[in-house]
Amino acid sequence: MNLKANSYALRQNVLEMIYRAKTGHIGGDFSVCDILNVLYHSVMDITPENFSSVDRDHFILSKGHSVEALYSVLCDKGFFPKEDLLTFSQFGSKYIGHPNNKVNGIEMNSGSLGHGLSVAVGMALAGKRSGASYPTYV
Repeated sequence: MNLKANSYALRQNVLEMIYRAKTGHIGGDFSVCDILNVLYHSVMDITPENFSSVDRDHFILSKGHSVEALYSVLCDKGFFPKEDLLTFSQFGSKYIGHPNNKVNGIEMNSGSLGHGLSVAVGMALAGKRSGASYPTYV
């Protein structure tokens, strides 16, 4: 996979979602696209098939207002069809302006800046105490 080209495609998805919904945080989303792209496509062991397993890698988006970028990469990774992105921020959609664990691939609801870090630390400590070897990313 050409990660550089894929980051541009992720940003295009973000821009289309925000333009269609008339709401969102373009700057914050664009700033995390490269990081999410590399994590999900080159670093983390997380797929739609292993998402229900405790032993997979864990990811928390603490900067919840950048959820459009996370939706874009999760879609790209196969967690849900691209048509779902068209419903972003529409009435009744589960694709809202902050991470929502009703969306396949999202670990926890977040939004208030900083609380994702404390949750991830708790997840990592729980894994360590139980003898699990999964990494946790924030």
